[in-house]
Amino acid sequence: MTVDPQAQGPGASSGWLAKLGTLSILYLAVFLTRIGFGVILVLFPLYLPIPKTQSALAAVVTAIYPIVEGVSALPVGAYVDRKGRRKVFVAGLGLIAILSLIIGLSNNLVLVGGAHGFEGLAAAMVTVASLTMITDLTVVTNRGVGMGGFDLANLGGYGVGIVLGVAFSSIFAADLGASFLVVSAILGVSAVAVFLILREPAHVAHERRSLKEMYSSLTSDVAAILPVWFALTVVLGFYIFLPRLAARMGKTDLSQAALPILLGLVLLGAGALLFGRLSDKIGRTETMALGALGEIGFLLVLPEVFGPLISIPPGTSWIDSYNTVGPIIIVAGSLFFLGSALVPSILAFIGDKAAKEFRGSAMGLYSLMLSAGIAAGLLLAGIADDLGGVQAVFYSAAIIFSGLSLTSGYLLYRNKQFENSASIVSEAPNSSG
Repeated sequence: MTVDPQAQGPGASSGWLAKLGTLSILYLAVFLTRIGFGVILVLFPLYLPIPKTQSALAAVVTAIYPIVEGVSALPVGAYVDRKGRRKVFVAGLGLIAILSLIIGLSNNLVLVGGAHGFEGLAAAMVTVASLTMITDLTVVTNRGVGMGGFDLANLGGYGVGIVLGVAFSSIFAADLGASFLVVSAILGVSAVAVFLILREPAHVAHERRSLKEMYSSLTSDVAAILPVWFALTVVLGFYIFLPRLAARMGKTDLSQAALPILLGLVLLGAGALLFGRLSDKIGRTETMALGALGEIGFLLVLPEVFGPLISIPPGTSWIDSYNTVGPIIIVAGSLFFLGSALVPSILAFIGDKAAKEFRGSAMGLYSLMLSAGIAAGLLLAGIADDLGGVQAVFYSAAIIFSGLSLTSGYLLYRNKQFENSASIVSEAPNSSG
Protein backbone atom coordinates (compact mmCIF):
# COMPACT_ATOMS: atom_id res chain seq x y z
CA MET A 1 0.00 0.00 0.00
CA THR A 2 1.10 3.54 -0.67
CA VAL A 3 0.61 6.43 1.70
CA ASP A 4 -0.93 9.69 0.53
CA PRO A 5 1.89 12.22 0.05
CA GLN A 6 -0.10 14.76 2.04
CA ALA A 7 0.90 12.91 5.19
CA GLN A 8 4.60 13.25 4.50
CA GLY A 9 7.18 16.00 4.44
CA PRO A 10 8.00 18.99 6.67
CA GLY A 11 5.19 20.31 8.80
CA ALA A 12 3.27 17.05 8.67
CA SER A 13 2.41 17.21 12.39
CA SER A 14 0.91 20.70 12.23
CA GLY A 15 -0.80 19.76 8.97
CA TRP A 16 -2.42 16.77 10.63
CA LEU A 17 -3.66 18.94 13.52
CA ALA A 18 -5.28 21.27 10.99
CA LYS A 19 -6.88 18.29 9.26
CA LEU A 20 -8.15 16.98 12.59
CA GLY A 21 -9.76 20.33 13.32
CA THR A 22 -11.46 20.38 9.92
CA LEU A 23 -12.62 16.79 10.40
CA SER A 24 -14.12 17.65 13.79
CA ILE A 25 -16.08 20.54 12.29
CA LEU A 26 -17.22 18.31 9.44
CA TYR A 27 -18.36 15.56 11.81
CA LEU A 28 -20.33 18.10 13.85
CA ALA A 29 -21.98 19.43 10.69
CA VAL A 30 -22.87 15.89 9.60
CA PHE A 31 -24.29 15.18 13.08
CA LEU A 32 -26.56 18.24 12.99
CA THR A 33 -27.68 17.48 9.45
CA ARG A 34 -28.59 13.91 10.32
CA ILE A 35 -30.69 15.10 13.25
CA GLY A 36 -32.93 16.76 10.70
CA PHE A 37 -32.91 13.68 8.48
CA GLY A 38 -33.80 11.47 11.45
CA VAL A 39 -36.86 13.56 12.25
CA ILE A 40 -37.94 13.36 8.61
CA LEU A 41 -37.35 9.59 8.62
CA VAL A 42 -39.91 9.08 11.39
CA LEU A 43 -42.48 11.68 10.42
CA PHE A 44 -42.57 11.58 6.63
CA PRO A 45 -44.36 8.20 6.32
CA LEU A 46 -46.90 9.36 8.92
CA TYR A 47 -47.29 12.78 7.27
CA LEU A 48 -48.25 11.40 3.86
CA PRO A 49 -52.00 11.62 3.13
CA ILE A 50 -52.13 7.95 2.05
CA PRO A 51 -54.36 5.24 3.59
CA LYS A 52 -52.56 2.68 5.78
CA THR A 53 -53.71 -0.12 3.49
CA GLN A 54 -51.73 1.27 0.52
CA SER A 55 -48.17 0.48 1.62
CA ALA A 56 -46.88 0.15 -1.93
CA LEU A 57 -48.04 3.69 -2.84
CA ALA A 58 -46.46 5.11 0.31
CA ALA A 59 -43.23 3.32 -0.59
CA VAL A 60 -43.28 4.80 -4.11
CA VAL A 61 -43.68 8.37 -2.82
CA THR A 62 -40.97 7.86 -0.20
CA ALA A 63 -38.66 6.34 -2.81
CA ILE A 64 -38.71 9.51 -4.95
CA TYR A 65 -36.06 10.99 -2.64
CA PRO A 66 -33.38 8.29 -3.11
CA ILE A 67 -34.18 8.02 -6.84
CA VAL A 68 -33.42 11.72 -7.38
CA GLU A 69 -30.36 11.43 -5.14
CA GLY A 70 -29.09 8.58 -7.28
CA VAL A 71 -29.68 10.34 -10.59
CA SER A 72 -27.85 13.46 -9.38
CA ALA A 73 -25.00 11.70 -7.53
CA LEU A 74 -22.61 11.28 -10.46
CA PRO A 75 -22.92 14.86 -11.79
CA VAL A 76 -22.57 16.18 -8.24
CA GLY A 77 -19.42 14.10 -7.76
CA ALA A 78 -17.93 15.45 -10.98
CA TYR A 79 -18.79 19.02 -9.94
CA VAL A 80 -17.18 18.49 -6.53
CA ASP A 81 -13.96 17.38 -8.25
CA ARG A 82 -13.87 20.47 -10.47
CA LYS A 83 -15.25 23.26 -8.27
CA GLY A 84 -14.59 22.23 -4.66
CA ARG A 85 -16.22 20.48 -1.73
CA ARG A 86 -17.23 23.16 0.78
CA LYS A 87 -19.55 25.21 -1.43
CA VAL A 88 -21.46 22.09 -2.47
CA PHE A 89 -21.84 20.97 1.15
CA VAL A 90 -23.16 24.36 2.30
CA ALA A 91 -25.52 24.68 -0.67
CA GLY A 92 -26.92 21.22 0.02
CA LEU A 93 -27.64 22.07 3.65
CA GLY A 94 -29.38 25.29 2.69
CA LEU A 95 -31.49 23.57 0.04
CA ILE A 96 -32.67 20.88 2.46
CA ALA A 97 -33.69 23.59 4.95
CA ILE A 98 -35.78 25.38 2.31
CA LEU A 99 -37.43 22.18 1.09
CA SER A 100 -38.27 21.07 4.63
CA LEU A 101 -39.96 24.43 5.11
CA ILE A 102 -42.05 23.84 1.98
CA ILE A 103 -43.09 20.37 3.17
CA GLY A 104 -44.12 21.77 6.54
CA LEU A 105 -46.43 24.34 4.98
CA SER A 106 -48.68 21.81 3.24
CA ASN A 107 -49.17 18.04 3.08
CA ASN A 108 -50.56 18.10 -0.45
CA LEU A 109 -49.33 14.82 -1.91
CA VAL A 110 -47.95 16.33 -5.13
CA LEU A 111 -46.21 19.21 -3.33
CA VAL A 112 -44.78 17.00 -0.59
CA GLY A 113 -43.65 14.34 -3.05
CA GLY A 114 -41.99 16.93 -5.30
CA ALA A 115 -40.19 18.70 -2.46
CA HIS A 116 -39.12 15.35 -1.03
CA GLY A 117 -37.68 14.45 -4.43
CA PHE A 118 -35.61 17.63 -4.61
CA GLU A 119 -34.33 16.84 -1.12
CA GLY A 120 -32.66 13.90 -2.83
CA LEU A 121 -30.53 16.33 -4.86
CA ALA A 122 -29.61 18.21 -1.69
CA ALA A 123 -28.77 14.94 0.07
CA ALA A 124 -26.44 13.96 -2.78
CA MET A 125 -24.66 17.30 -2.44
CA VAL A 126 -24.19 16.87 1.32
CA THR A 127 -23.19 13.19 1.21
CA VAL A 128 -20.77 13.35 -1.73
CA ALA A 129 -19.08 16.53 -0.55
CA SER A 130 -18.65 15.35 3.06
CA LEU A 131 -17.26 11.94 2.13
CA THR A 132 -14.88 13.50 -0.39
CA MET A 133 -13.57 15.89 2.25
CA ILE A 134 -13.02 13.01 4.67
CA THR A 135 -11.11 11.14 1.95
CA ASP A 136 -8.98 14.26 1.34
CA LEU A 137 -8.20 14.59 5.04
CA THR A 138 -7.18 10.95 5.65
CA VAL A 139 -4.64 8.46 4.30
CA VAL A 140 -4.66 4.70 3.80
CA THR A 141 -3.43 3.98 7.33
CA ASN A 142 -6.23 5.93 9.05
CA ARG A 143 -9.00 6.19 6.47
CA GLY A 144 -10.97 3.37 8.06
CA VAL A 145 -11.23 5.12 11.42
CA GLY A 146 -11.93 8.39 9.59
CA MET A 147 -14.89 6.83 7.82
CA GLY A 148 -15.92 5.24 11.11
CA GLY A 149 -16.03 8.71 12.64
CA PHE A 150 -18.29 9.82 9.81
CA ASP A 151 -20.58 6.87 10.43
CA LEU A 152 -20.66 7.61 14.17
CA ALA A 153 -21.68 11.23 13.52
CA ASN A 154 -24.11 10.05 10.86
CA LEU A 155 -25.84 7.42 13.00
CA GLY A 156 -25.70 9.43 16.21
CA GLY A 157 -27.44 12.30 14.45
CA TYR A 158 -30.05 9.95 13.04
CA GLY A 159 -30.61 8.52 16.52
CA VAL A 160 -31.19 11.93 18.09
CA GLY A 161 -33.40 12.85 15.15
CA ILE A 162 -35.48 9.70 15.55
CA VAL A 163 -36.02 10.44 19.24
CA LEU A 164 -37.05 13.98 18.36
CA GLY A 165 -39.26 12.66 15.56
CA VAL A 166 -41.08 10.33 17.94
CA ALA A 167 -41.48 13.19 20.41
CA PHE A 168 -42.73 15.51 17.68
CA SER A 169 -45.27 12.90 16.58
CA SER A 170 -46.93 13.38 19.97
CA ILE A 171 -46.22 17.07 20.56
CA PHE A 172 -47.39 18.08 17.09
CA ALA A 173 -49.94 15.28 16.64
CA ALA A 174 -52.59 17.76 15.53
CA ASP A 175 -50.27 19.38 12.98
CA LEU A 176 -47.26 17.29 11.95
CA GLY A 177 -46.27 19.99 9.48
CA ALA A 178 -44.96 22.06 12.39
CA SER A 179 -42.32 19.38 12.95
CA PHE A 180 -40.87 20.03 9.50
CA LEU A 181 -40.67 23.73 10.31
CA VAL A 182 -38.49 22.85 13.31
CA VAL A 183 -36.35 20.64 11.07
CA SER A 184 -35.99 23.50 8.62
CA ALA A 185 -34.73 25.76 11.40
CA ILE A 186 -32.17 23.15 12.58
CA LEU A 187 -30.81 22.65 9.07
CA GLY A 188 -30.80 26.38 8.35
CA VAL A 189 -28.70 27.08 11.44
CA SER A 190 -26.37 24.23 10.47
CA ALA A 191 -25.89 25.70 6.99
CA VAL A 192 -24.97 29.12 8.40
CA ALA A 193 -22.57 27.62 10.96
CA VAL A 194 -20.82 25.47 8.35
CA PHE A 195 -20.51 28.43 5.99
CA LEU A 196 -18.76 30.43 8.71
CA ILE A 197 -16.35 27.85 10.14
CA LEU A 198 -15.69 25.02 7.65
CA ARG A 199 -12.59 25.37 5.45
CA GLU A 200 -12.01 23.84 2.05
CA PRO A 201 -9.47 20.98 2.40
CA ALA A 202 -6.48 20.80 0.07
CA HIS A 203 -7.17 18.57 -2.91
CA VAL A 204 -6.16 17.90 -6.50
CA ALA A 205 -8.35 19.57 -9.11
CA HIS A 206 -8.66 18.42 -12.72
CA GLU A 207 -9.88 19.65 -16.05
CA ARG A 208 -13.40 18.97 -17.26
CA ARG A 209 -13.95 15.37 -18.38
CA SER A 210 -16.96 13.29 -19.30
CA LEU A 211 -18.59 11.06 -16.70
CA LYS A 212 -17.67 8.06 -18.83
CA GLU A 213 -13.97 8.98 -18.71
CA MET A 214 -14.10 9.50 -14.96
CA TYR A 215 -15.72 6.19 -14.11
CA SER A 216 -13.77 4.13 -16.64
CA SER A 217 -10.76 4.57 -14.34
CA LEU A 218 -12.37 2.56 -11.52
CA THR A 219 -10.60 -0.67 -10.70
CA SER A 220 -12.07 -4.15 -10.91
CA ASP A 221 -11.90 -4.33 -7.10
CA VAL A 222 -14.22 -1.34 -6.77
CA ALA A 223 -16.60 -2.94 -9.27
CA ALA A 224 -16.45 -6.18 -7.29
CA ILE A 225 -17.44 -4.48 -4.05
CA LEU A 226 -20.52 -2.80 -5.53
CA PRO A 227 -22.90 -5.79 -5.12
CA VAL A 228 -22.42 -6.00 -1.34
CA TRP A 229 -22.68 -2.23 -1.03
CA PHE A 230 -25.89 -2.26 -3.08
CA ALA A 231 -27.21 -5.09 -0.90
CA LEU A 232 -26.53 -3.11 2.27
CA THR A 233 -28.33 -0.08 0.90
CA VAL A 234 -31.31 -2.24 -0.13
CA VAL A 235 -31.48 -3.40 3.49
CA LEU A 236 -31.29 0.23 4.58
CA GLY A 237 -34.36 0.88 2.44
CA PHE A 238 -36.13 -1.90 4.33
CA TYR A 239 -35.16 -0.26 7.63
CA ILE A 240 -36.45 3.13 6.49
CA PHE A 241 -39.79 1.45 5.81
CA LEU A 242 -40.10 0.25 9.43
CA PRO A 243 -42.15 3.24 10.71
CA ARG A 244 -44.72 2.57 8.01
CA LEU A 245 -44.67 -1.13 8.90
CA ALA A 246 -45.25 -0.31 12.57
CA ALA A 247 -48.10 2.04 11.66
CA ARG A 248 -49.76 -0.70 9.59
CA MET A 249 -49.57 -2.94 12.66
CA GLY A 250 -51.45 -0.27 14.60
CA LYS A 251 -48.43 0.94 16.58
CA THR A 252 -48.47 4.70 16.07
CA ASP A 253 -47.05 5.50 19.54
CA LEU A 254 -43.39 4.48 19.33
CA SER A 255 -42.20 6.60 22.24
CA GLN A 256 -41.09 3.58 24.29
CA ALA A 257 -38.97 2.31 21.39
CA ALA A 258 -37.28 5.66 20.76
CA LEU A 259 -34.57 5.36 23.43
CA PRO A 260 -33.59 1.77 22.49
CA ILE A 261 -33.39 2.89 18.86
CA LEU A 262 -31.13 5.79 19.84
CA LEU A 263 -28.90 3.49 21.88
CA GLY A 264 -28.83 1.01 19.02
CA LEU A 265 -27.70 3.66 16.53
CA VAL A 266 -25.05 4.96 18.92
CA LEU A 267 -23.88 1.35 19.37
CA LEU A 268 -23.76 0.98 15.60
CA GLY A 269 -21.77 4.20 15.27
CA ALA A 270 -19.31 3.17 17.99
CA GLY A 271 -18.92 -0.16 16.23
CA ALA A 272 -18.22 1.66 12.98
CA LEU A 273 -15.42 3.58 14.68
CA LEU A 274 -13.97 0.39 16.17
CA PHE A 275 -14.28 -1.70 13.02
CA GLY A 276 -13.04 1.17 10.87
CA ARG A 277 -9.83 1.10 12.89
CA LEU A 278 -9.78 -2.68 12.62
CA SER A 279 -9.97 -2.39 8.83
CA ASP A 280 -6.88 -0.16 8.97
CA LYS A 281 -5.09 -3.01 10.74
CA ILE A 282 -6.31 -6.29 9.21
CA GLY A 283 -7.66 -5.13 5.84
CA ARG A 284 -10.88 -3.87 4.31
CA THR A 285 -12.30 -7.08 2.83
CA GLU A 286 -11.67 -9.12 5.99
CA THR A 287 -13.59 -6.55 8.03
CA MET A 288 -16.39 -6.52 5.46
CA ALA A 289 -16.77 -10.29 5.83
CA LEU A 290 -17.29 -9.92 9.59
CA GLY A 291 -19.90 -7.25 9.00
CA ALA A 292 -21.75 -9.33 6.40
CA LEU A 293 -22.10 -12.23 8.82
CA GLY A 294 -23.50 -9.93 11.49
CA GLU A 295 -25.97 -8.28 9.11
CA ILE A 296 -27.36 -11.58 7.84
CA GLY A 297 -27.77 -12.90 11.37
CA PHE A 298 -29.52 -9.73 12.50
CA LEU A 299 -32.02 -9.86 9.63
CA LEU A 300 -32.87 -13.45 10.50
CA VAL A 301 -33.65 -12.71 14.16
CA LEU A 302 -35.28 -9.31 13.60
CA PRO A 303 -38.81 -10.71 12.97
CA GLU A 304 -38.75 -12.16 16.50
CA VAL A 305 -37.73 -8.81 18.01
CA PHE A 306 -39.59 -6.19 16.00
CA GLY A 307 -43.15 -6.96 17.09
CA PRO A 308 -42.48 -7.21 20.84
CA LEU A 309 -40.22 -4.15 20.73
CA ILE A 310 -42.80 -1.81 19.23
CA SER A 311 -45.52 -3.29 21.47
CA ILE A 312 -43.87 -2.22 24.73
CA PRO A 313 -46.32 0.18 26.45
CA PRO A 314 -45.09 3.69 27.29
CA GLY A 315 -43.71 3.95 30.80
CA THR A 316 -42.54 0.33 30.99
CA SER A 317 -39.33 -0.17 32.97
CA TRP A 318 -36.15 -1.44 31.33
CA ILE A 319 -36.39 -4.78 33.15
CA ASP A 320 -40.00 -5.32 32.12
CA SER A 321 -39.13 -4.26 28.58
CA TYR A 322 -36.35 -6.84 28.49
CA ASN A 323 -38.74 -9.50 29.77
CA THR A 324 -41.22 -8.56 27.05
CA VAL A 325 -38.70 -9.05 24.24
CA GLY A 326 -36.65 -11.83 25.85
CA PRO A 327 -32.95 -12.83 25.74
CA ILE A 328 -33.03 -12.78 21.95
CA ILE A 329 -32.60 -9.01 22.17
CA ILE A 330 -29.02 -9.62 23.35
CA VAL A 331 -28.35 -11.86 20.36
CA ALA A 332 -29.90 -9.29 18.03
CA GLY A 333 -27.85 -6.49 19.58
CA SER A 334 -24.59 -8.44 19.20
CA LEU A 335 -25.28 -9.22 15.55
CA PHE A 336 -26.33 -5.62 14.96
CA PHE A 337 -23.02 -4.43 16.43
CA LEU A 338 -21.06 -6.83 14.22
CA GLY A 339 -22.91 -5.51 11.18
CA SER A 340 -21.48 -2.06 11.86
CA ALA A 341 -18.20 -3.25 10.32
CA LEU A 342 -19.62 -2.94 6.81
CA VAL A 343 -19.99 0.78 6.19
CA PRO A 344 -16.56 2.11 7.28
CA SER A 345 -14.67 -0.70 5.58
CA ILE A 346 -16.57 -0.23 2.31
CA LEU A 347 -16.17 3.55 2.35
CA ALA A 348 -12.46 3.27 3.15
CA PHE A 349 -12.06 0.67 0.39
CA ILE A 350 -13.60 3.03 -2.17
CA GLY A 351 -11.48 5.92 -0.89
CA ASP A 352 -8.32 3.80 -1.12
CA LYS A 353 -8.98 2.86 -4.73
CA ALA A 354 -10.07 6.30 -5.99
CA ALA A 355 -7.57 8.49 -7.82
CA LYS A 356 -6.98 11.74 -5.91
CA GLU A 357 -8.35 13.90 -8.71
CA PHE A 358 -11.53 11.77 -8.95
CA ARG A 359 -12.45 11.34 -5.30
CA GLY A 360 -15.68 13.26 -5.67
CA SER A 361 -16.64 11.11 -8.63
CA ALA A 362 -15.92 7.93 -6.67
CA MET A 363 -18.06 9.11 -3.78
CA GLY A 364 -20.72 10.05 -6.31
CA LEU A 365 -20.73 6.42 -7.36
CA TYR A 366 -21.11 5.47 -3.70
CA SER A 367 -24.07 7.84 -3.39
CA LEU A 368 -25.63 6.46 -6.57
CA MET A 369 -25.51 2.93 -5.17
CA LEU A 370 -26.85 4.21 -1.84
CA SER A 371 -29.80 5.87 -3.52
CA ALA A 372 -30.59 3.04 -5.90
CA GLY A 373 -30.44 0.53 -3.06
CA ILE A 374 -32.67 2.55 -0.74
CA ALA A 375 -35.21 3.09 -3.51
CA ALA A 376 -35.21 -0.61 -4.37
CA GLY A 377 -35.44 -1.54 -0.69
CA LEU A 378 -38.39 0.76 -0.08
CA LEU A 379 -40.27 -0.61 -3.07
CA LEU A 380 -39.48 -4.23 -2.21
CA ALA A 381 -40.39 -3.70 1.45
CA GLY A 382 -43.76 -2.24 0.49
CA ILE A 383 -44.49 -5.12 -1.87
CA ALA A 384 -43.31 -7.74 0.64
CA ASP A 385 -45.46 -6.17 3.37
CA ASP A 386 -48.53 -6.23 1.14
CA LEU A 387 -47.88 -9.86 0.21
CA GLY A 388 -46.65 -11.49 3.40
CA GLY A 389 -46.36 -9.08 6.32
CA VAL A 390 -43.47 -8.63 8.74
CA GLN A 391 -41.68 -11.93 8.21
CA ALA A 392 -41.78 -11.55 4.42
CA VAL A 393 -40.16 -8.12 4.75
CA PHE A 394 -37.19 -9.22 6.85
CA TYR A 395 -36.56 -12.64 5.32
CA SER A 396 -36.61 -11.24 1.79
CA ALA A 397 -34.05 -8.66 2.91
CA ALA A 398 -31.85 -11.46 4.30
CA ILE A 399 -32.05 -13.41 1.03
CA ILE A 400 -31.16 -10.37 -1.08
CA PHE A 401 -28.25 -9.41 1.14
CA SER A 402 -26.85 -12.95 1.28
CA GLY A 403 -26.95 -13.42 -2.49
CA LEU A 404 -25.28 -10.12 -3.36
CA SER A 405 -22.67 -10.50 -0.60
CA LEU A 406 -21.67 -13.88 -2.02
CA THR A 407 -21.45 -12.26 -5.46
CA SER A 408 -18.97 -9.67 -4.17
CA GLY A 409 -16.98 -12.34 -2.39
CA TYR A 410 -16.70 -14.35 -5.58
CA LEU A 411 -15.68 -11.33 -7.68
CA LEU A 412 -13.01 -10.29 -5.19
CA TYR A 413 -11.69 -13.86 -5.07
CA ARG A 414 -11.57 -14.00 -8.87
CA ASN A 415 -9.70 -10.68 -9.02
CA LYS A 416 -7.18 -12.02 -6.53
CA GLN A 417 -6.66 -15.13 -8.64
CA PHE A 418 -6.07 -12.97 -11.73
CA GLU A 419 -3.54 -10.86 -9.83
CA ASN A 420 -1.68 -13.95 -8.65
CA SER A 421 -1.62 -15.38 -12.18
CA ALA A 422 -0.34 -12.10 -13.61
CA SER A 423 2.35 -11.95 -10.93
CA ILE A 424 3.54 -15.47 -11.76
CA VAL A 425 3.66 -14.67 -15.48
CA SER A 426 5.64 -11.46 -14.92
CA GLU A 427 8.15 -13.22 -12.64
CA ALA A 428 8.75 -16.15 -15.00
CA PRO A 429 11.04 -14.31 -17.51
CA ASN A 430 13.14 -12.90 -14.68
CA SER A 431 13.66 -16.30 -13.09
CA SER A 432 14.59 -17.89 -16.44
CA GLY A 433 17.11 -15.13 -17.09
